[in-house]
Amino acid sequence: MGYWIPSDRQVKQILKRVLNKNKVISSQKLLRDLVLRELERIKPNAGLSKERLRRIAANSVFISLEIHAREGKTRKFQTNCPVCNTTLKRIRNQTIWGGVVTLEFRCPLCGYWTGKKRRIPSRYIFHYTP
Repeated sequence: MGYWIPSDRQVKQILKRVLNKNKVISSQKLLRDLVLRELERIKPNAGLSKERLRRIAANSVFISLEIHAREGKTRKFQTNCPVCNTTLKRIRNQTIWGGVVTLEFRCPLCGYWTGKKRRIPSRYIFHYTP
C-alpha cells in the first residue's frame, strides 16, 4: 500500500482553499498539515513534502510569502534560492576605482536575499492575496 502524490494543479487548488479560509498561516508545518488534511478528503494516503509545498506556494500569484531568516556562517555564495529554487540574481555596484563588486544576491520570484553574511530561512509566513 503506497501513497498518492497530487499534481501541482491539485495542490494549488487546495492551497487557495486553505488560505482563503485562514488568510494568514504562520508556519510551513501548519500549512502542510492543513493542506494534507484537505488532500486526505480527496484520496487517502496523500504525500506532500514541505519543500514541494513551499515551492508551489512561492510560485503562486495568490500567496505573498514573508521569510524570516537567521545569519549563518559566511561561505561560498549559493546560486539557487533556498526557498523556491530559482536562480539568484546578483546585485552589483561600481566602486570609485571603476571595479564592480557584488553586494547581495536576490531572488526575483519570492524576495529572498542574502549578502556577505549568509541568511538561512528559518520561518515562513504565508499570506493570502486575492
